[in-house]
Amino acid sequence: MAASLNALIPELVPFARALVDLAGRAGLQPRVTSTRRSHAEQTRLYRRFLAGNQKYPVAPPGSSAHEYGYAFDMVTTAMDPQDLKDLGQVWESWGGVWGGEFRDPIHFEYPGFSVARTSVDPPSPGFLERLHALTEEHPYLSFLLGFVPYVGEAEIIAEAAFYGKKFAEYLRGN
Repeated sequence: MAASLNALIPELVPFARALVDLAGRAGLQPRVTSTRRSHAEQTRLYRRFLAGNQKYPVAPPGSSAHEYGYAFDMVTTAMDPQDLKDLGQVWESWGGVWGGEFRDPIHFEYPGFSVARTSVDPPSPGFLERLHALTEEHPYLSFLLGFVPYVGEAEIIAEAAFYGKKFAEYLRGN
């Protein structure tokens, strides 16, 4: 997972640096903890979120602004909610999107990111989450599931609607 502001889209970099500098001048000792994430990293974080092991919300893979370099996470030494709110207000006054509006006060996003946010609440655990947990515990299970004819594409997609079209394309080998 990248934490360098240079991993962000070029349009975001000067504003991100300005916010980090502002927080530093205010004595908040800011630290950027995440910028661009790979799909695999987003998937790992999302699974941790679904399992209740992640403090802040995590968007489903494929829908996170982090995966495209449109967002960064920044913490401060004290993690004072008021400090983060103040930084969020500054960020919003510059036209950015602050995650405090959706229970993620360390998240700062470039405006206009096009992947729609459907919900920050995790879906109730279903078939896919249970399957992922089992295959992580028993790696050979992924191989064996390939031979089970009734675990078809329609059943998986119906249970895991949040993966949508990309998941169906993956299963078809596209």
